[in-house]
Amino acid sequence: MTRRASSLDPGNAFAGDAARRLAPIDEAELRQLRLFCVVVAAGGFSAATAELQADLSTISRQFKELETRAGVKLAQRGRGGFALTPAGEQLHHAAQALLGSWQGFREQLATLDGTSAPQLRLGIVDGLWTAPGAPLPRALAACVKTLPRLRLHLHSLRPIEIERRILAGELEAGVLASHPPAAGLQQHTLYAEANSLYVAPGHPWFERADEGITRQHLTEIDVVCDPYSVDLPASSRLVSGPGAPRADSIEAGALLVASGCYAGFLPDHYVQASPFGASWRRVHPALFSYRQDIVLCCRRGQVEAPVRTLLRALAP
Repeated sequence: MTRRASSLDPGNAFAGDAARRLAPIDEAELRQLRLFCVVVAAGGFSAATAELQADLSTISRQFKELETRAGVKLAQRGRGGFALTPAGEQLHHAAQALLGSWQGFREQLATLDGTSAPQLRLGIVDGLWTAPGAPLPRALAACVKTLPRLRLHLHSLRPIEIERRILAGELEAGVLASHPPAAGLQQHTLYAEANSLYVAPGHPWFERADEGITRQHLTEIDVVCDPYSVDLPASSRLVSGPGAPRADSIEAGALLVASGCYAGFLPDHYVQASPFGASWRRVHPALFSYRQDIVLCCRRGQVEAPVRTLLRALAP
């Protein structure tokens, strides 16, 4: 018996326009849209390589394939920097909505048995628990008491990954250092933390008087590069020597400072809580110390009940 072709078959070349428009998006397209959102959040191809764990040529190729699929140029890139075209802005907005809706669909699918519970997936940078007054642990405790069935998930991530996952609907919120937020996100200031330049015993500057140190002298030493420096005050955005290592967390940076070979900018409360912090030297606080706002980041517009509860608990 001959099978009658169906217009709902995605492989049917004669399907009607409506059926073609409803054809399911495939995984390759989702991957390209996620890549697109990461590149936009990072501000360009090069900045997105570490986050995507892909080389520049792969990212460029995937981006061009997405442009071919869309039939329009999505961004200007070159010596003038990376900037979305009007079509790129439109696709970025649509991609954020799609990825967020897809995540919401998956969550609703998981609750069809009627046992749904509030969920808070929170991205955090490291080095938060030692902040004076421990505001985040107290706020999390308040959330658990207010929402007894709360499913709580904490993810330690880099700031750009926190933003990407919020936009993709994979996190409800994140706690990170303040910086201009990506499109579609909003920030709520929680508190400000003091940061300083530190060296440990054995470092050439450990015995050097503050009066003999200027900003220009920073070129004489290697300062640990960390993933947060791009968002911090000018005093900490340093071009270190070729021998300076890179750290992907506050703890990794602190370990390098502890070696006595490198200087590094660290939160004062983190160093004070360290078993070795009392022996470290805070270099020229009047020149190098600064205050950094810590914020809660979430999507613009109405937020979920767990995020509202967390914000109330974190309010000064």
